[in-house]
Amino acid sequence: MPVKIEKWNPVVKWDSPAGQTLKLLAVALPKDRIFRITVFGSAPLQLSLDANFLSADVDIFAEEDLSQIIDRNQLGMGQRPIYIEQCVPSTFSAGPDWPLRSYIERLENVEFCLPHPIDILVSKLSRLEEKDVRAFRLVYGLTNEPTEDQLKEVLMNAVDLFRPRFDEERAVGDILLNTRRAWEILYGKTIDVRAEIVVPALERRRKGYGLDAGGLKEDLSKLNRDSQK
Repeated sequence: MPVKIEKWNPVVKWDSPAGQTLKLLAVALPKDRIFRITVFGSAPLQLSLDANFLSADVDIFAEEDLSQIIDRNQLGMGQRPIYIEQCVPSTFSAGPDWPLRSYIERLENVEFCLPHPIDILVSKLSRLEEKDVRAFRLVYGLTNEPTEDQLKEVLMNAVDLFRPRFDEERAVGDILLNTRRAWEILYGKTIDVRAEIVVPALERRRKGYGLDAGGLKEDLSKLNRDSQK
């Protein structure tokens, strides 16, 4: 049975450095419509768990380009110590089910979406630099989560993160190796990522399609033959 990850309900620390920066953005945005802004990276951990957990930038993505508003209000890089950086949504590399666990809090006419800490951690696995390691230790030290089963569950739903990168992509890290390293950091043990995450995830996906392994290969072969006719 899949492990359930509870939707979270944090008390947002709007007086934190990231919170104050986002409040300035909310005030600066036009008031004629509702904005939905997702905050990711390390800022949600500062906003929800530890106001002293430092992050120089507040990564966001939104449905529209806010760069001119950010620059005009002196909220961008080089304009203030804690600045806003607008990214494309694909920069946040979590599993497709992350919105189901996210928390939304409205400020002014802005709906700020904060991904669950477990999805924040998953998104850091492709790089896992020292500041990302600090994020893992912070979350686990304060909450005793994610458990092994919880992290396995979320990574199984995000199994496509383990696929090889495009040739044109700049390599930032090996997510297979980084996942093993994260297991050692959190749980003091190693993990066979392919055997304990990738293979079960693909088997679950096959069953979801109503296929066994052989049936899936047969259907893919037929699809390839049909496409060549």
